[in-house]
Amino acid sequence: MSEPHCSKCCPVEPPAPATPDPLPSGAVVGALLIALAVVGGWLALVWAGATLFPG
Repeated sequence: MSEPHCSKCCPVEPPAPATPDPLPSGAVVGALLIALAVVGGWLALVWAGATLFPG
């Protein structure tokens, strides 16, 4: 318990609850760009293979 005279001159606020920061939007955009590049590269390889070696 805080004493009544102390709360007048130096108020003590309880610490804010620790909440994790949300994922930054830049990280989400970067991950999507990387995923798009990987999928595009894979499709390009499959297309090139099908074109060069029709079967």
